Amino acid sequence: MQAESHALLAVTTLTREECVDDEDCEQLTEFGGEFRAVLAGVHDVHANLSIGNLGFEEYTACLTPPARERLR
Repeated sequence: MQAESHALLAVTTLTREECVDDEDCEQLTEFGGEFRAVLAGVHDVHANLSIGNLGFEEYTACLTPPARERLR
């Protein structure tokens, strides 16, 4: 699990019904609905999502190409 090739897949569970409207849903999924996190970053992702410090969309937004898929 410590190798980068074994990064965990983080996927949003947001549904259209949970969004206020189409614009809200588009904003929350603008950068995609998934990313991979290496083992060392999983705890930080979980902690920040749990306390609402960062939203899933903020994690996906910070991942710009070419590192788009992997959070280190």
